[in-house]
Amino acid sequence: MNKTTLLSYFAFFLITSFAFSQNDQFEYKSRPREFEKYEYRNDSVFQLKTPTSTLNYRNFESKIPYPIIFIHGLNSSSETWNSSSDYYDSQYAFTFGGRFDFCLNADDNNTTTNKNFYPTPDADIAAFESLITNGDYYYVNFNVNPDGAVGTNVLSNQAAVAKQGIALKKAIERILSITGKDKVILVGHSMGGLASREYVQNESNWQADNKHHIAKILTLGTPHGGSNASDNSLTFLTGTDIRSEAIRDLKTNYYYSREGSRYLFGGVEIQDNDNMNDNNSTPDFYNVDINCNEIIGETIVGLNEKPIDNLIDFSCVIGRITGGTTDGVVAEPSSNFNNYYPTLTYPAKLFYFTSTLNLIQNHTELTGLTYQMMQGLDEPNVKELAYEINTNKNYIGYTTVQNPVAPDNDFFKFTVAENVEALVSISSIVTSTMNATLINAAGSAIGVVENNTGNTLTFNRVLNPGDYFLKITSEDPTNTNYETPYQFSITTTLSAESNLFDAFVFYPNPVLDLLHLDNISLTKASVFSVLGHLIAEKTFESSTSNVFDLTNLEKGIYLIVLENETQQKTIKVVKQ
Repeated sequence: MNKTTLLSYFAFFLITSFAFSQNDQFEYKSRPREFEKYEYRNDSVFQLKTPTSTLNYRNFESKIPYPIIFIHGLNSSSETWNSSSDYYDSQYAFTFGGRFDFCLNADDNNTTTNKNFYPTPDADIAAFESLITNGDYYYVNFNVNPDGAVGTNVLSNQAAVAKQGIALKKAIERILSITGKDKVILVGHSMGGLASREYVQNESNWQADNKHHIAKILTLGTPHGGSNASDNSLTFLTGTDIRSEAIRDLKTNYYYSREGSRYLFGGVEIQDNDNMNDNNSTPDFYNVDINCNEIIGETIVGLNEKPIDNLIDFSCVIGRITGGTTDGVVAEPSSNFNNYYPTLTYPAKLFYFTSTLNLIQNHTELTGLTYQMMQGLDEPNVKELAYEINTNKNYIGYTTVQNPVAPDNDFFKFTVAENVEALVSISSIVTSTMNATLINAAGSAIGVVENNTGNTLTFNRVLNPGDYFLKITSEDPTNTNYETPYQFSITTTLSAESNLFDAFVFYPNPVLDLLHLDNISLTKASVFSVLGHLIAEKTFESSTSNVFDLTNLEKGIYLIVLENETQQKTIKVVKQ
């Protein structure tokens, strides 16, 4: 066994040992195999979506940078996503990786609650064995009974959001391990969007390395500010229990006592005539243990009072019924995440669905809207949120209509460890005008912007070791472009031109005024502070002897990025 292999085994042992030490009281609960494949509802049997085959998963290649996790809403199930995911399967050849089934009231006791996992005695959460394989997307399902049967009668899909968040942690942990990816994308409908936030906004839910590993959160009809739809006299027709933990958490404010939701806006866990009084009866909710820690009477910090990572790409799909400001369940202001986090560095992107239907149809339709969902799933439009990709691998990306109307910018980040020649290749372009460029870590373009020729776009760049960004811009996206994804790759080979700078010299250093740049043809030089701030720029004619006047710079150390049509080199200069 060589040294590298030995170190790899040792690192794997440390990582797995740590992971097991963090989950001493967690294990998947076994169940009959048919429970994984079928839902038994009354006298009917319904087939559930499951991975089709495991034969080719060893050679599976993901088509998108990060896997997607779909999380359903209140009193619903993962099958609510079938319409959209079936479209992704047929249109994009996506692969379903499997379903994570959790019962969130495994002790069948509504009056007490906890965040313990099976096999801890009286644990509220049980995770069940399922076929999980490498895939492009996954489901999380809370519509589960204590025995693992799909189709709950113990309010599992009406359980506290705090329990949903910690269950989501386990799903993300396993997906990262199976796919080998560093991040995932969360898509939540209604309460599922709050489950996504519950995971991200509580560090105790994060992974063993103390990171959340979330690249994007897309919410559809999520009541970020709560919803009082349970006050509707027809609620019982949907099977929703107005005393459940979920209804307690989802309230905008309590019907009789009028104060805001303890879960969303904070406050003391007290239930009496003046606190958390929603039904004007005793008892009201089954329990008031908002954070599910088995302690009552604490002062809760509301979800909307907690900080959130600004380096997540947020999007919201918002439903509108014509002539109103609601989707029938959630009021439009409540589903706009920016109303509750107005100082986000990169505000959530908003997309709308308008219908003429009434009651709750608009809200329930949101999970089947492939057009708006693909708008929300579009790649980040700033480099700070760029999706990380690998070189020498094929990916697909999407061109979507922006709101407000603008070109669609997609950013991807990659790293090279040696001097390489990078071939950027983009094909299957259906938008009329697309351009692309490579950008260095300081934000400067390397060479000129390249434009498509028909349905293809290719160009070469020589790169030094470091981090880079691929920026792809579709100038005039249409509402059908998303149906045909563009395909792209960055192929790297050791640079045959890496010796062009071998004869290059610059002098004097330290420099007082004029810096000479000889024996290399340059087109541009950019001066940066050691903190990465651009100080000055200069363009050159195609000459092998150039002079850069630095007289106006203050004394200090500067980094100067030199460029020509195919290469880039960074030098360090001391200004006297």
